[in-house]
Amino acid sequence: MTATEKYLVLDYRRDRISEIELWDNGIIFIKIDDGAEIGLEDSKRQLDFLKEKYDGINKFKVLVIPGRYSTLSKEAREFSTKPETNEMTLANAVVVQSLAHRIVLNFIISLTRQQNMKMRIFDDKNKAIDWLLSFEKNK
Repeated sequence: MTATEKYLVLDYRRDRISEIELWDNGIIFIKIDDGAEIGLEDSKRQLDFLKEKYDGINKFKVLVIPGRYSTLSKEAREFSTKPETNEMTLANAVVVQSLAHRIVLNFIISLTRQQNMKMRIFDDKNKAIDWLLSFEKNK
């Protein structure tokens, strides 16, 4: 399956600052609202969604698109780099829209580099999806 192929949304949740979807290709899609400040509680709610869907075997491929002018609090940033928050994630692709997002994500990538999760920044959603789909389902 390539990014241009159709996928089905198996589950959907709207929270305070984002929309979260589980796609039939194993991707969790998180779209952050424009202008949102992602706090610790927001990050915990997103993790809870993953925990609800995790089967204990198949790790998730996560696609994140931060909204324009969205920010990540220090507490949420620290939470997102803890190994226990990434145990269910095989790969994380983030589509950046600004230099500020790229700087923060490069910092997060440097902190998560020692974990089993792969993380990469993209400028294009379809390229990000193709990269995520290149990972085997069971790792």
